[in-house]
Amino acid sequence: MNTFITLLKREFWEHRGDMLWTPLAVGGLMLALVAASIVIGLFANGGELRINGQPLLPANPAIDPAAQAAIAEGLAAAVLPSMLPLAIVLAFVVLFYALGSLYDDRRDRSVLFWASMPVSNSATVLSKLVSIAIVTPLLAALVGIAVGMLVAIAIAGTMSALGSGILPRLLANADFQLAPLAVLALLPVYALWALPSIAWCMAVSAWARRAPLLWAIGIPVFAGILVSWQEAMFNRQLGGDWFWENVVGRLFGGFVPGLWFAFAGDGVSIDALEPAQADALSLVAKSYATLTSPALWIGLIVAAGLIALAIRLRRWREDAA
Repeated sequence: MNTFITLLKREFWEHRGDMLWTPLAVGGLMLALVAASIVIGLFANGGELRINGQPLLPANPAIDPAAQAAIAEGLAAAVLPSMLPLAIVLAFVVLFYALGSLYDDRRDRSVLFWASMPVSNSATVLSKLVSIAIVTPLLAALVGIAVGMLVAIAIAGTMSALGSGILPRLLANADFQLAPLAVLALLPVYALWALPSIAWCMAVSAWARRAPLLWAIGIPVFAGILVSWQEAMFNRQLGGDWFWENVVGRLFGGFVPGLWFAFAGDGVSIDALEPAQADALSLVAKSYATLTSPALWIGLIVAAGLIALAIRLRRWREDAA
């Protein structure tokens, strides 16, 4: 266990730029843009807060409690959507981290150093897998929670400074208080759905002698083109649409948080949420309902095979180094 924790620490120190500083930089940029928008909006409109040219508050800032509650509810509901830029950044970070996880060790010859240590290939690969699938999303989620809540607080605080009294309503809102728990609760769902994509990239990373990104994208895309070409040439169905959606789409869409609804099948869909029920906890419940999808479990079986392949390939490449 101590060895595995040491390997996880090694992963963090070697990749802290991608794992920590990238989401922090994006989050800081988002906060700076929000702050600049608030300041510019106030100065440009004579102290009146506007969105798309429309005043956010009526001329009399002492609005009734029902309107205050509605505005606070809207700000609380916007906490999760405001994390979308960080979710997109997370997808790219996980993709490139997985692609370089085993390739970079061979490129910089550090694989020879680790081969001399009493650490098995299995432990090394699994530590990288845990770091990619669990630690990296966790750090991005913590940054996203901080950014999303600070954005809502900044807007509510500005409105309260203008006399609306929105900030206390926001802080007392149940959806606002539960938003961090909802984000953290989605992390296991993300890890399970992303696992086949991560495992594929790690297997390619262990195998490719150069340009793992081109191989990881090129192999499934070329296979899809070949299947589609065969269908067009011989006028028969070979499952081309299924291949593009369930293999190519799944391999690369699995990195994006929330896309599990697209792969879970018709039984579970985010479209089934009524507008009045589209809160954070309902999103979590629907996300966990996707864990009953056969597509998930088939993907996990494939992921297990790919991880086993990555371990064997790393051992083979290590012996050949």
